[in-house]
Amino acid sequence: MICLIPTPNLMGKTGFLLPLLVVVLLPTFGAILSADSSNNITTDQLALFALKSHVTHDPRNLLATNWSTTTSVCNWISVTCGSKHHRVTALNFSGMDLTGTIQPHLGNLSFLAWLDIGDNNFHGSLPVDLANLRQLKYLNFGNNSFSGEIPSWFGSFTKLQSLFLYGNNFTGVIPSTLGNLSKLEMLALNNNDFKGQIPTTVGNLSSLKHLHLDNNQLSGEIPSTIENLVSLKRLNFSRNYLTGEIPSVIGNLTSLEWLNLANNNLTGIIPSVIRRMTSLTVLHLSYNNLQGRIPTLPPYLLLFAVEENKLDGKIPSSICNLSYIEVLDLSMNNLGGIIPECLGNPSLLHMFLNMNNFHGKLEILFPKSCLLRNFHIGSNQLEGPIPQSLINCKDLQVLDLGNNKLNDTFPSWLGNLKNLEVLFLWSNRFYGHIANPEVASSFSHLRIIDLSDNDFNGCLPTKFFENLHAIINGSKKTGQAEYLMNEFFNFSHMESLSITYKGVERLSMRILTTLTIIDFSSNRFNGEIPEILGELGSLIVLNLSHNSLTGPIPSSISNLSKLESLDLSSNKLQGRIPAQLVNLDFLEVLNLSSNNLKGLIPRSNHFDTFTNDSYSGNLGLCGFPLSKGCGNNQDLKPPPTKFDDTRRELNWKFSILMGYGCGVVFGLSMGYIVFTTGKPWWFIQIIERVQQKYIERKIRRSGGKK
Repeated sequence: MICLIPTPNLMGKTGFLLPLLVVVLLPTFGAILSADSSNNITTDQLALFALKSHVTHDPRNLLATNWSTTTSVCNWISVTCGSKHHRVTALNFSGMDLTGTIQPHLGNLSFLAWLDIGDNNFHGSLPVDLANLRQLKYLNFGNNSFSGEIPSWFGSFTKLQSLFLYGNNFTGVIPSTLGNLSKLEMLALNNNDFKGQIPTTVGNLSSLKHLHLDNNQLSGEIPSTIENLVSLKRLNFSRNYLTGEIPSVIGNLTSLEWLNLANNNLTGIIPSVIRRMTSLTVLHLSYNNLQGRIPTLPPYLLLFAVEENKLDGKIPSSICNLSYIEVLDLSMNNLGGIIPECLGNPSLLHMFLNMNNFHGKLEILFPKSCLLRNFHIGSNQLEGPIPQSLINCKDLQVLDLGNNKLNDTFPSWLGNLKNLEVLFLWSNRFYGHIANPEVASSFSHLRIIDLSDNDFNGCLPTKFFENLHAIINGSKKTGQAEYLMNEFFNFSHMESLSITYKGVERLSMRILTTLTIIDFSSNRFNGEIPEILGELGSLIVLNLSHNSLTGPIPSSISNLSKLESLDLSSNKLQGRIPAQLVNLDFLEVLNLSSNNLKGLIPRSNHFDTFTNDSYSGNLGLCGFPLSKGCGNNQDLKPPPTKFDDTRRELNWKFSILMGYGCGVVFGLSMGYIVFTTGKPWWFIQIIERVQQKYIERKIRRSGGKK
């Protein structure tokens, strides 16, 4: 039996105790709270000191001079604290050029929501303790040197909205647990070494807006689960080894603005559902094995690139309706038929139709408002004259009409295009004299002109050469080599064209902005070589071979101090080789064969590197390297020259290193061969001499990325 003791007045008796308890205990509670806060901030401080101690390079001493015990963590540079708990909520070391490793203590920053160490030199693997950072919303480890695999515990960051791991050395597969990040909007894993397939769980990321997996070693097919990514705006799977067809479910991505699947092994057709993707502005499918015809395209495209596929059929007239198109690249396919007149869209800046099977007359109507800068239509079967409406394209820089069947006189009217820098008319049916221009400013910006393999005749145009101010005065650009490139998009679509020299395979090249070439070879030019050529001070390549030129080699050519290739072979030149040519310090290729030259071959340290092939077919020449001696006639000895010392190493500023390999007059752009006619001895020698050095330089610049 429980006995209850009545206490009717207890509350009345103890009411006075409550204020007393508050007064007594409040300081105690305050001390406890203060100690807890102090302990927490000390935890954060210790974690950051651990990070600092493993930073081995801090060039601006930002951490060394700012992170100290004398100031609050919340006042440290690159650190942000929350206003309520005064805990570290954000770290931003982006672009501070720090070198070091990430320590496990960083996982103790339990309030951390923003972590950005992008664009530094951190390395090593990621410690498992980072899995404790459950508050993370933004994580950027991009452009560092982290290695190892992405751990599966990345899937525990359920609040994460942005994940950037691009530009590192991560390997292994992409973990399927990333599909747990349901709030993720930005995922960038590009420029690593991931292998395996794209996980199907990527389809769980329904909030994703940007997905970048480009420049890895991913294989397999594009997962059909991408149809769930209805919020996606940018998708980049380029530069991998993906196979199979482009899934038709991609048409469900109606919010997509950028689609880049270039540089894979995709097959099949371009799905017709593409036309439903009305938000699409960039469609880049180049360097695959796609077949079939070009479908109807979305109306607001700015860029459509399908270079180097196996597409066939005609250019659909619907392309003419693309009112905003700026870049159109249909090159290196099996497209045929007549090029539609309506293709001169006023919005176009860059048009590549080269290396297809187009035929008939070129009758594109370029409007008065033409903005075209680059027009590449070489290596087709086009006939007739050059369309006069090109004169409306006042911004035209590169015009490539080479390797067609165009039949016309020299288009001197193109000299009115003040920005024209590159003119390719090689291997056509052009004929007649090259008349001296009526306007002094004609072709004043021209740096590269190739008229080879035509039927031009008469004397070399002295006035034309006088107008080449860009070659006479040279480029004012200094520093790192620059190329004519398409600034529209950042996945390295270079302006390229084909350049050939006798016996060399024709290649597609990037155009170095300092490259200067005159190639009038394989025509019917006659008369003497004009002295004015000696004033083209920045000329790098001069080819006048296979003509009917007579008279002596002008000594003024020795003024071309940057000349790297000189080919005067297969003419009717007479007299001695000017001794002054040994002053051409950068000369790598010399071909004077098959002329009527005589006398002693000049000698110098670098001139002695040229072989018999440079002089063969000149019965009157004697001396090294020919086996024919000059006897005791000392009068044949050339006068001494001022640069007979050891040849200086080739200066890269004046070289024409382009792409991954380098030739005398060009370099590879994408590494593919267009026409094979065999490599000459001098081409092979130069490739071997400079290729390795340039590749190493390029790897260093790109941080080891492919």
